[in-house]
Amino acid sequence: MLNLKIEFEQMIQELKNQDDSEVYKLNVLTYESPVMFAGIDPANHHRQLYIDLGTEAWDDSQERALPKWRGMSVKVEYFEKLFLLKEHYFLVIRQEDEQSPEIFDVVLQNLAEHLIAEKEESLFSTVYKVLDRWRTFFLRGGFKRLSDEQQRGLFGELWFINEWLDKHPGQPPLIIEQWEGPTKGRIDFKGSRCGLEIKTVIDKLSKTIKISNENQLKLNDAVSSIYLYVCFLEQSRTHGISLQDLARDVRAKLAKRSERIALIYSDLMTDLGFREEEYGDTLFFVEKTEVYQAGEDFPRLLKEHLPKGISHVSYNIDLTHCSEYEKDPDDIYQMFRVEG
Repeated sequence: MLNLKIEFEQMIQELKNQDDSEVYKLNVLTYESPVMFAGIDPANHHRQLYIDLGTEAWDDSQERALPKWRGMSVKVEYFEKLFLLKEHYFLVIRQEDEQSPEIFDVVLQNLAEHLIAEKEESLFSTVYKVLDRWRTFFLRGGFKRLSDEQQRGLFGELWFINEWLDKHPGQPPLIIEQWEGPTKGRIDFKGSRCGLEIKTVIDKLSKTIKISNENQLKLNDAVSSIYLYVCFLEQSRTHGISLQDLARDVRAKLAKRSERIALIYSDLMTDLGFREEEYGDTLFFVEKTEVYQAGEDFPRLLKEHLPKGISHVSYNIDLTHCSEYEKDPDDIYQMFRVEG
């Protein structure tokens, strides 16, 4: 499996061990189209990615249109010979800022993975799409540590995904395509038959969950039934699993079943501003999970229940009064099962 971070680190170490620095150092990443090379500038150890464009260059308008941001350059360059390729053009993406090389590694890794996975799209379309996504990400502030509440919410969503994967080992992992939590959808998971909202409870003495607004439990033609999947968590430093390890477990299971879905998962986690290495200090122990059907009679607030002029109302639901709506959690895993 391609790992640009390790590739760059090994190349830098090799440069440090050499008496005479090369003009540049290149390693072959892929031999199939598109051929890609990883490069290191020996003068400053800046990372570089070379993407083979063939014997014809892109139009100037295409090169100018590619999304860019400070600390990175993107140029089409011609080489008489690069390894066995003669008279080829390359798209060269270079690190121009010594700050945060690890973030540059992540960007190039993501781009390389998309180029390998998305053979049906044109090279230009894939490069543009990935760079534009990252530019938007950095304009929104880039990687930010999630709040404690956001961490618990993400843990609950990943816990459900992980349980679903374990209960359906032979199924394609299309649950990721139904995951709308990272895109700030109204419902965390939206399947063909129902919607699923994940809630977490950290207080041992409470069975209270928070509903963020008056539309969250609204039923309509697109979402005719909604279920609440409630994780009762206990925070610990000695027992349980960290958000970092849970995220890695999910990614590993997805990669075994579908590289395409694993890439979608990585993109969604990046959209959240999530970096695995920042979330290994706190462990969560899942005491139990409960599922409730939030149907017409379930205690909830809807827009039509509110006085005119009142909106964006959050409220709490005490689940001790909702036992009649409780369902078997296994039923939910089956509802999100792919038919056929």
